[in-house]
Amino acid sequence: MNYKEMQSVIDAIKERDNFILSSHIKPEGDSIGSQLAMKSLLLAIGKKAAIINQDPVPDNMKFLRGAESISDFIPSGFIPQTIIYLDSPLSDRVGSVGDLFDDGLFSINIDHHVSNEYFADVNWVEKDMSSAGEMVHLLYSAFGLKHDMNTAEIVYAAIVTDTGMFNYDNTSPDTHRIAADLITSGVLPNKMFRNIYEGKEWFQVKILGKVLSSLVIEEGGRVAHISLTKEMVHDEGLKYVSTEEFINYPRAIKGVSVAVFFNENAKVNDSISIGFRSNSEIIDVNEIASKFGGGGHKKAAGCYYSGTLDEARKAVLSEIKRVL
Repeated sequence: MNYKEMQSVIDAIKERDNFILSSHIKPEGDSIGSQLAMKSLLLAIGKKAAIINQDPVPDNMKFLRGAESISDFIPSGFIPQTIIYLDSPLSDRVGSVGDLFDDGLFSINIDHHVSNEYFADVNWVEKDMSSAGEMVHLLYSAFGLKHDMNTAEIVYAAIVTDTGMFNYDNTSPDTHRIAADLITSGVLPNKMFRNIYEGKEWFQVKILGKVLSSLVIEEGGRVAHISLTKEMVHDEGLKYVSTEEFINYPRAIKGVSVAVFFNENAKVNDSISIGFRSNSEIIDVNEIASKFGGGGHKKAAGCYYSGTLDEARKAVLSEIKRVL
């Protein structure tokens, strides 16, 4: 662990106030969990903080205490002095949030992606840690704080989602030790699993069915990709769909080395969100995503493509086939 970088974050937090917390667009468990945990930490040490994201909290994270306070605007009367980027390898990954304040705002970067560009005034990047949530948990200890039931659930949600329920390569012995401590604090794993992965609305399952019907297998079974079109969303009368788990289905197919999920923006024309997963020790999807201005981890990455869905498929699949 990089104790020097961690200490620089601790010092910056002690010296400053009025924190804006933000994370990447289309937030998931780790981005939401790490933000909520960090806000609770800041409030516990007498600081002021607000969480601002471009996109709404996904349905499976709304059960976390404090999720209802997350917004897409600066609260009235709140004057930002510092921004903390959590779980975001690039500053522009926060999307429209960056337009809400001056470029001169002091910035802190807390992240675990290998593609992180150390873009902030103070940077703490742990590329071998499971999640930003695990990093915030370490800050609790550094500040002499203990979790109550609510913050324990928040950190557990961040860790369990970003490790794929402790199945991904980013799961370490320390990750399990932290999870054990959180369970000791009162977290109920079965309750968390139910809230995060089950109890879906009927329309979520219906949309998933449509997406799975788009499944295409290529390159002798080594590449699998699925797509969510804006027509699928509009036909159900929806404005937003939580899609965090969708890519796990093509990734789970026997023989697949690379899985891809193309998600067409329902609000913005010619904007495609692309998620990658690798089942291969050789194929680095972070490198593939970086070709299109994205990044992430060796086995899990993402990017955005400006163009039509067909253009995105053609460009991305061509690059994957070149790598294969």
